[in-house]
Amino acid sequence: MTKVNVPTSKMGKFEGKWVVIDPKKSAIIAYSDNLDEISPLVTRPASDTRQSGTVPYSFLVPRKNEGPYVLSE
Repeated sequence: MTKVNVPTSKMGKFEGKWVVIDPKKSAIIAYSDNLDEISPLVTRPASDTRQSGTVPYSFLVPRKNEGPYVLSE
């Protein structure tokens, strides 16, 4: 995992990478090749009552030749 502070408008630099987005700053705060490395930054205990719009989340940035990712069970 690499920590950064990059505005989400520059997300194209991270094609094919998992990124952690801080919604308060509208910025990418870390990235990695796999989700396991960044999971400590986006996982929180059930007792955490913060609203979801204030908690960092992960996102897999698609490459230019790929469409959006759709996760299913």
